Amino acid sequence: MATLPTCFREALTNIQPAADEKNAAEAHAEVSTVLTGDDKLKALGISPVLIGSYAREVSIRRVKDVDVFGRLTAADDTLAPGRAMDLFESALDAEYGDRVERQHRSFKVDFPDYDLSVDAVPARPCGEHWEIPNRPNERARWVETYPTKLNELTSAANKTFTLNKSGIYVPTVKLVRQVRRTWVADQPGGFFFEIMTYWAFQNEQPHEASHAAYLTVILETIAEMLPVVAADGLIDPTLTGKMISTKATAADFTVATKRIGEAATLARKALDEEDACQAAVHWRKLLGKTSDGTHVFPLPEYCNADGSQRASSTRVTDGVVAGAATVPAGSDRFA
Repeated sequence: MATLPTCFREALTNIQPAADEKNAAEAHAEVSTVLTGDDKLKALGISPVLIGSYAREVSIRRVKDVDVFGRLTAADDTLAPGRAMDLFESALDAEYGDRVERQHRSFKVDFPDYDLSVDAVPARPCGEHWEIPNRPNERARWVETYPTKLNELTSAANKTFTLNKSGIYVPTVKLVRQVRRTWVADQPGGFFFEIMTYWAFQNEQPHEASHAAYLTVILETIAEMLPVVAADGLIDPTLTGKMISTKATAADFTVATKRIGEAATLARKALDEEDACQAAVHWRKLLGKTSDGTHVFPLPEYCNADGSQRASSTRVTDGVVAGAATVPAGSDRFA
């Protein structure tokens, strides 16, 4: 079994948002400052917080939008969603002008220099959780949500599931998101797969010895889950009795089920492969490429692109390459 831990660590680095992280943080901070500086929003207890995949540290290249959850902590049930939207629009428009786009439940603020945008959504208290404006084509009302709870659940899962004393849940979510991006053309989206990953960890309680094994087990579990959630829906872990919404159609689920089944089969083949170079080629196919066309999974330096070993790597006696002056560093081949 060739689990290639060094290659997996590099793969995770390759899908890390990199420069987007600094830009996203600056854009989020700027929009939050504009909101908290508005007198009318101050009177409603404005307290913005970062949510979304970027906040949970599960985003992968590239970060195209950042979500700001505009909590109005002092608002009561007399605050109408339209009024909240108008207040947000007034504050943001005064600062950003035509860079602001009013959407059905939030405001999109463009940051062209960063090639990303910030989505700011108003929220009012609802017991222990929150409410935000409803989706389009519905009557004006508030709907329940609890995105800050998902932040907490993500952190807790990353502390519970570990590999070499480091959290493995978040890295696995990122790898699953990359697999979905590679193997599923459109829907279900990355967030839907993130929630399936959460339930896969909760239900299976995996304790594996490598990134490779965790990813394989979770992909196999998701492959089994897909036809079930297509029929019954996906439970929202943050709100009792609620389901996760998706744009995916029945046809989308049929395609996704087939494709993720194929991906899970490939992952198992890679995990069971004894030859490190052959395994690396399988992992490379599974994880695909980044948005700039770079292969996510690197091949070990002793491997050719077709999965064969380079000639200099085959002349090995007791771990020492013939003619080498010193013993080579660990290759990860059977780590």
